[in-house]
Amino acid sequence: MASQMRISCILILLLGTGLMVRVALAARTVRVIQGYTLANIPQQLGGERGTDLPLLPFEVELLAPDGGAILQRRYGPADRIVWLAAVQSRSDWRVQHPPQICYVAQGWRIEDERRLALPHYTVRRMLVSKQAQRRLVYYFYTDGRQWTGSYFNRIFHALLDRALRAQVSTWTLIQVSTPWRSDADEARLVRALDDLYPTRIITPFAIIKG
Repeated sequence: MASQMRISCILILLLGTGLMVRVALAARTVRVIQGYTLANIPQQLGGERGTDLPLLPFEVELLAPDGGAILQRRYGPADRIVWLAAVQSRSDWRVQHPPQICYVAQGWRIEDERRLALPHYTVRRMLVSKQAQRRLVYYFYTDGRQWTGSYFNRIFHALLDRALRAQVSTWTLIQVSTPWRSDADEARLVRALDDLYPTRIITPFAIIKG
C-alpha cells in the first residue's frame, strides 16, 4: 500500500511539474526565426530543372495552420526522374510524420530501411515496392541548423529551442525518390541531396544499418 502511495505521489508530482512547465513556456515571449523553408529548395537538383506538381486533396488538408506548406516537384525526364516532396511547418509536428506511414497507407511495402550517413548529416534510406514498381527513397528534417533523418531528433531540437532559447524556427521534411533499378539510381539521389545542402559538395557516403 505504501509503495502504491509513493508511486501515486510521484505521478502527481510529475504531472504537476509538466503542467507548470507547459504554462511557463506558453507565457514566455518566443522569438520566431526563419529556419529552412520551401524557398530554400533549389529549382535544379542533380543538373535537372524542376517542375512543380499540383497538390492532391489530402495533401491540402494536411497543411498546417501555422504557416505550413507542401511542395511537390519533379526533376528530370522519365528515364532519370527524381520526385521531391517537402512539408514545411513551424509547430505542427503531425504534418511531418515519417514518410513510412504514407507509403504503407498507399499500399507500398517497405523492403529495406536504414540510415544513410553523409559527411554533414544523416538521412533515412528506404527501398519500397508495389506490384512491379520499386522506388528508392531518402528523407530528412532540417531547420537550416540541424539536419537529421530522425523524427525524434526533429521534435527534440524543436523542444530544446523552445525551452532553452525561447525561439521557434521553421522545419522542413524533405523527401526525394526515384525508380530503383541499379546503383546509378542511388548515385542520382546522392547528387540531389548534395544540391539541397548549402555546401553543394559531392562527397562519398556510407550506409549504416539501424
